[in-house]
Amino acid sequence: MKSLRRFYHKDADYFVTVVTHDRRAILLKHPEFFLYSWKQPNPAAWVLMSDHFHAIVNVGDSDISTIMHRFKITYSKRYRMRHNSGRVWQNRFWDHLIRDQRDLNHHLDYIHYNPVNHGSCDDPFAYPHSSLPTFLERGMYERNWGVGRQVEFSGEYGE
Repeated sequence: MKSLRRFYHKDADYFVTVVTHDRRAILLKHPEFFLYSWKQPNPAAWVLMSDHFHAIVNVGDSDISTIMHRFKITYSKRYRMRHNSGRVWQNRFWDHLIRDQRDLNHHLDYIHYNPVNHGSCDDPFAYPHSSLPTFLERGMYERNWGVGRQVEFSGEYGE
């Protein structure tokens, strides 16, 4: 297996995508495991789908690999205690260093529109496993955002 090199920047925001092993649709069976499994930091934005999730995480003084390793281990232990089953996650994860405010806004939109892209709902605000309501409360989105119109994205997001 090739050695993977990641960029490490202190106090940086990273967009991450993590996928379940064999894309098993298990994450929505226990959505409470997701937020419980973050030690520190909690993700600033996130969406939990049946077989993957996207999040934006600020690494502070740590690094993204350590943070994601801790998350995966914590989640997997909790899941296996409940289900007595094997692997939960595929190897590795996809990450993107957020470069500026425009890049952050673009990735926030991608995260929050993901349930509509995957056909889980028509209204991103109706999807219960997302940080979008928090961003609405902060005034960062209008209530009609992404409703009744297609939001287009270009680029890679690790899916």
